[in-house]
Amino acid sequence: MKKIAVMGLVGWNNYGEQFLAKCTGYLIGGQQEVEFIDFEPPHNPIGNMLYYMFIVLSRLIPVRTISDKFVWYGVCLRSKRYFRKHLQQCDKIIFACGSYKYGTQKLWAYYSLAIELAQKMQIKVMFNGVNVQDYNGGNGKCEWLKQHTNYSCVTQFTTRDGEHGVDKLNADYLTDTSVKAIAVGDPAFWIPECYGIQKETETSIIGINLIRGRIFEDYGGNMTEERLLDFYCDYIRWLESRSVSWELFTNGLKVDCEFGLKVLKKCNMEDHTIRIPESDLDLVKMIAGYKGILGARLHACICAYSLDVPFASFIWDEKMLRFAEITGNTERFLTEDKLDVENMKQCFMYSMQQQYDVKIREEWKQKTKQSIDEFVKR
Repeated sequence: MKKIAVMGLVGWNNYGEQFLAKCTGYLIGGQQEVEFIDFEPPHNPIGNMLYYMFIVLSRLIPVRTISDKFVWYGVCLRSKRYFRKHLQQCDKIIFACGSYKYGTQKLWAYYSLAIELAQKMQIKVMFNGVNVQDYNGGNGKCEWLKQHTNYSCVTQFTTRDGEHGVDKLNADYLTDTSVKAIAVGDPAFWIPECYGIQKETETSIIGINLIRGRIFEDYGGNMTEERLLDFYCDYIRWLESRSVSWELFTNGLKVDCEFGLKVLKKCNMEDHTIRIPESDLDLVKMIAGYKGILGARLHACICAYSLDVPFASFIWDEKMLRFAEITGNTERFLTEDKLDVENMKQCFMYSMQQQYDVKIREEWKQKTKQSIDEFVKR
């Protein structure tokens, strides 16, 4: 029996990405052996050197179509041989990457490369529980991704964006195939079962999840790093005024930690430390140990949600909004225009007092499991 390849950013030190791959592997269970394949191959110094060289060149080229080709060539030089070697042992691929997009992280190129190889090797492909970037017919990367998504080897497509994502996919992307999108929950809703971790009951610490300072600007918003720094400091001072124990933590990314150091300096609290997880399991244990969290990264919020740890957060990308909508948690999120400490006080206090709708969560979990079971057994 051949293996199922679970592909994505499985080696990233943003451990939220690893939740997706590990929980997908858990849901496959003993039905078939799993092979985790990283989009960014480890131990490939020559390929990585060539990749970065082509990425640098792509940024120097003003013509977008030519620049995109350089990115494509860089990804192929970095990952093609690695993909082909590991896919020879597999008869199915499940993409467990969280996002179907062309705007960041070069995902359009990694998806397309894997699909090209899958088509030649007669391997069936599933996109699992992704959020969906808006279609842009004038963007070459978007068109490239759409073209590959309609290859015959792609036989299943699920989205975590609810019916909004289903409509977007069916109308704009899945136009030359019989495949129709299905709405499911994020695979990370299965964190407690996958990692064998439950919420701690005897705890009084509030976790404050960090994110890079320019996150709003990077995703088309207006909030500057300075304003976000002010918000974090105001929030910490509010907790301090209530004698509440707190600590800063990251999902693992260095850039988020760097922002945290700026927060502590601005608050004149440089004697405090920042908790940085050493693994995806470590991050789950950290969040399970908090009384509640101020979430920033999506999978810090999802991890808390799965463990019944209260969270409040803010929306810096559409995927945050879609998660809030499908789970009935919109009251736990602030939009950019409402993001200040006074509004967050109310949002956080509400979140600490309200229970999650367990029925809704279980329904989404079962939809995720059923879709994976269907693909694996097909």
